[in-house]
Amino acid sequence: MKYDDASWQYANDECPARSARSTMTSPSSFFLAWATFQGLLSRDFEADYDAEIEALAERLMTPGAFLLFCCDGQLVDEDFNARGNAFVASYLNPEHSPYLADVEACLANACTLADSWDNFDTLKPLLDQRFAQWLTPG
Repeated sequence: MKYDDASWQYANDECPARSARSTMTSPSSFFLAWATFQGLLSRDFEADYDAEIEALAERLMTPGAFLLFCCDGQLVDEDFNARGNAFVASYLNPEHSPYLADVEACLANACTLADSWDNFDTLKPLLDQRFAQWLTPG
């Protein structure tokens, strides 16, 4: 199952011109980086991209570059373990995504996000909070 695809963002008429997109990233890139650090990836993903995960952890690779290199800009269920898929299904719900609302509240318009560690660091505490809330429902 495909949860998100960066190309959907670029098909949006409200997104910037293609020339500006080289420095932009999909909101999914920050989620994938965060999920990596939370241990929410599948064993196969971790085995296939061990070196890239290490580069991400050392901040030698940006979240956007990680999403494009490892996932071709797409988030699919095979990328995540059972816990990861359960959280993704509730938080990145395609019909009403609390995640996109959180991104826009924290950072700005979801189609004009700079691929930066500063943006990741700004969003990370909110992702941590949403995950903690999800783990303790009620």
